[in-house]
Amino acid sequence: MNTISFNRYLSSHIYDNLVPKNDFLRQLNELLDWQEMAFDLKLLSKNDHGGRPRYNPELLFKMLFLSFLFDTSDRDTEELCANNIRCKYFVGLDITENAPDFTTVSNFRNELLAKFGADWLDMIFDEIAIEAKKMGVAFGKVFALDATHTVSDVNTHKDKERKEQGRDPRDKDAAWGAKGTEIKMTTHGEKVKVIKYFHGYKAHLLAETDNGLITKLKTTPGNISDIDAGEYILIKKLNNNERKEMEIITADKAYGDGVLIGILERDYGLFTALGLNGQFFKGQYKKHWEAYRDDPKRIEAKKKRYVIERINADLKNNHGLRRARYLGLAKYHFQTTMAALAHNLKIIVRELSGARLRPA
Repeated sequence: MNTISFNRYLSSHIYDNLVPKNDFLRQLNELLDWQEMAFDLKLLSKNDHGGRPRYNPELLFKMLFLSFLFDTSDRDTEELCANNIRCKYFVGLDITENAPDFTTVSNFRNELLAKFGADWLDMIFDEIAIEAKKMGVAFGKVFALDATHTVSDVNTHKDKERKEQGRDPRDKDAAWGAKGTEIKMTTHGEKVKVIKYFHGYKAHLLAETDNGLITKLKTTPGNISDIDAGEYILIKKLNNNERKEMEIITADKAYGDGVLIGILERDYGLFTALGLNGQFFKGQYKKHWEAYRDDPKRIEAKKKRYVIERINADLKNNHGLRRARYLGLAKYHFQTTMAALAHNLKIIVRELSGARLRPA
């Protein structure tokens, strides 16, 4: 037996003994065909500059995934895969192998985006949802729509200086936006409600509310309105089969638009339970909108809106969506999709095997 074969045999024996059968990462490895999922990425294993072949793209993609699953930097992910037995097993390293260094992971991510773009990752995201259904994960009929904001990795004071110097901002795609209100004290000790502003991006998410699985997403700069992004998801991103699987769609007042409600219900057959602001209850259509608001089925659906807020909290608190990791909308879309993938796979693995994610 040569050294490579011996190391593989030794690794297999050690992993079988030290990584429990019910471990989350083992179950995740077995439930998904990672080799098939990363098949297109084989193109990235060729070294266009000559020299030895690069690392297996499946291994590198798994490392990228772990960085979002555990919310770790590229550098910390290298350390994790080098020293944590469960993570080393998951990415497919022999027990004696070193993990690829963090610059290799970073370069792989950049090449993935340059050669495949957002469409490839969106396809993977959709395929995993399809596979989950085939494996027996039940999707609910009530869907919720909401947006969450992500602060850019930019010092806005320095950006102001750059503008005064005639230079481009550090992140050209990030923009100022408003997200809700907060109570502040005036210099006279009075409490006033003010708008909360942020500089960065928004992730607009559609999710089924039984399990909390994200089914569609769109990323935008921070100044794009929720209603515009929501309309894009519901009308352009959803296909007819996906709409047929939905019984009702609910969202807060940011999406309450009479024209959108009319299009969704009349043209696409989607029953809606959208929040409405006070303007709807004035004028000649007051009774119509009061009946809409007070409909028992709509009231019941609105009770499930908390699920999408819980999803937003999970993405921010556990998968790094509170702050942008990178610069530019394309990389923010990558970050959001990978975070959503981590969120979904936690649920899918739990539903199919009972295994729950624990800290690395």
